[in-house]
Amino acid sequence: MALIFFLYNLIFIPVLLLLFPYYLIRALVTGKDRHGLFQRVGFVPSRLFPAQGYVWFHTVSAGEVKAAVPVIREFTGKEPVAVSVGTYTGYRMVREHFGRDVTLFYLPVDFFPFVASLFSKMRPRALVIVETEIWPQLIRRAWQKKVPVLLVNGRIPPKDYRSYRFFRGLWKHIFALYRALLVQSDVEKKRFMDCGAPEELIEVCGNTKYDVYGKKSDLRRESRLAALFEGRPDKPLTVIGSTHKGEEEILFSRFQELKGKTVFILAPRHLERIREVEILLMEKGFSVERRTSPLSWKADVILWDTMGELDMVYKFADLVLVGGSWIPQGGHNIIEPALWEKCVVVGPFMHNFQEIYDYFTAEEALITASEGEIDRVVKRLLENPGEAAAVASRAGACVRANSGAAGRYVEAIKKALSS
Repeated sequence: MALIFFLYNLIFIPVLLLLFPYYLIRALVTGKDRHGLFQRVGFVPSRLFPAQGYVWFHTVSAGEVKAAVPVIREFTGKEPVAVSVGTYTGYRMVREHFGRDVTLFYLPVDFFPFVASLFSKMRPRALVIVETEIWPQLIRRAWQKKVPVLLVNGRIPPKDYRSYRFFRGLWKHIFALYRALLVQSDVEKKRFMDCGAPEELIEVCGNTKYDVYGKKSDLRRESRLAALFEGRPDKPLTVIGSTHKGEEEILFSRFQELKGKTVFILAPRHLERIREVEILLMEKGFSVERRTSPLSWKADVILWDTMGELDMVYKFADLVLVGGSWIPQGGHNIIEPALWEKCVVVGPFMHNFQEIYDYFTAEEALITASEGEIDRVVKRLLENPGEAAAVASRAGACVRANSGAAGRYVEAIKKALSS
């Protein structure tokens, strides 16, 4: 194994020398990945870590951050907490939820000198990795320093499963360095075992996304949006969340007859597409206002052009459509609107959330509508609020039946800290 890690680090040297100038120029010219660029290549300032003995959570982007929120919240104010991220969306979401209560930084590339420097600056008491991220050098360094490594809310996405299984000979050595592999379901347990994880380290604890709010709803964010929604019209609100390129064309080509019957709130997944989407909507004949402009609530579509609010926007919806599911993207999280007991409509492409989708479908707790029928389904639900309310009620019941995972993860982390 030592030889493998030596070669692993050796390969990073020419990669860094070749790629860093490229990424630096790209960041300066286009702005892409400019935020935190130097941290990503190892220059994480010591001043970020005024304490030592951190409980260190590693997330990547917004989805992993959201999954970790109810777990991280249990340690803030009680322990020094650090959160590392891999994307700007993840960075923004951590700040949105925790402000300055946690130390926040971008995780550098998995190169030994960078990783060793971080451990020296932080002296973490535990490393908690959220969902999937496997960084061999990071995990090995924690093991060498006798820092317990725990995977929480563990999952292997279907798109990654085949490649992980192909390299199971390598991953089995990495997985063996964890203190515990705490996963979402029996399906995920089998996937981890197929990819080389030792069965004795795996425990099924559930999905924290059922616990994102629970009894500790974010009152600050909620009250801020409640004030914004005070001016809403006397019409049902249809929130369309996390759409991708091509989906707005599919949906709004069929929503012409719904003008005046509902106000659409549209939140594209990627904010850099906002202007593109705005032009498309206007070309389709829909009037548009942006969330960041003074809202009159008189437009057909409110284009949501901020980050980190969609999960709370769902609370104010009468009907929710979850994007990424009318193109082969694989769907997005349906638990967030279900938390607020909303009627959720998705398209046929939900393979990235297959297990949750199958469960909600079996419980008649969501509605699937193809491209050809989406307008009729939305119209029917708006005209028959009793049907939508029944679906919403079953969705809420699904969430309540599966809550409690966050507490199990918190207890596992506390046990590791005390051992």
